[in-house]
Amino acid sequence: MKKINLEMSQDQYEKLVETVFLGTWMVNSTQLELDESFEGVRNLVLSKFKEAELEDKVTYEEAFDVHDLAVDFENQLLQKYVEDYDEFSFWDKLVEKLSEKELVKEFGSLPDTLSEEMIAKRVEYEEEIGKELEERGITNLELKSK
Repeated sequence: MKKINLEMSQDQYEKLVETVFLGTWMVNSTQLELDESFEGVRNLVLSKFKEAELEDKVTYEEAFDVHDLAVDFENQLLQKYVEDYDEFSFWDKLVEKLSEKELVKEFGSLPDTLSEEMIAKRVEYEEEIGKELEERGITNLELKSK
């Protein structure tokens, strides 16, 4: 197997640690079992923490041979990136799903590939719904039981 070596500054290494943590978190956060290929890369990257003088941000559990982020640093990254991402994704996905619901009402069951008319209508619905949600939040949303 070919080996790849990287040279980077301490700041670049710290960004790599953050990137690897966030990527691994994204992959594994919804899984029952960890994706070991991602975990292996994460552990490899974090294993250089002493060289980068990041003892305050990375820990090593010798009993399990696992490197991990310090709890405070992990929480800081989750707050800084994941909470904003979740908030944005929620609204984006909500607009998408509500627009799709309107399309189904208008056109019936949707094909895998939308026609130009359907795409134009979807964009129209997304703009309309997005504007409404931006102005009023979820106060006008209703759940109707049948």
